[in-house]
Amino acid sequence: MVQPYIEEENQQHIQSMEIGDKFITKSRVITRTDLELYAISTGDTHPMFLSEEHAKSAGWRTQLVPGLLTFSIAVGLLIQSGFINDVIAFLGTDKVKFNAPTYPYDSIKVEAEILSKKQTKSANWICSYKWIVRNQNDEAVAEGENTCMFKPR
Repeated sequence: MVQPYIEEENQQHIQSMEIGDKFITKSRVITRTDLELYAISTGDTHPMFLSEEHAKSAGWRTQLVPGLLTFSIAVGLLIQSGFINDVIAFLGTDKVKFNAPTYPYDSIKVEAEILSKKQTKSANWICSYKWIVRNQNDEAVAEGENTCMFKPR
């Protein structure tokens, strides 16, 4: 039976869940400090991310959060929740879409759904899951599918 899990109610690990089960993380606010540290550490200093004036001149409400920062914070939320903290190897991501802008001080959470899982001969798990990042207005701002290898539980 498909089971929805919410992080506040209980911590779940992907290996112990069933295909079709869903998990929702806690929310996290993306700050301007997050944005600046991302720009410094990656070199992604596009003015749309660092200048409110530039972003507004391009038609945005204010400066934007890079999609890859949104994705990285989403993965962090999934790790902190326990859902994927037993990961051994990140094997890939597919079907990534950035559906709507994310702005500084938006609050995001991640919804994940188990797509597939199989145990290897060495007892590790290969699991795929779909993820959707939602903002404080419940708008899907990003989505995709990840495949990872996990240690046995």
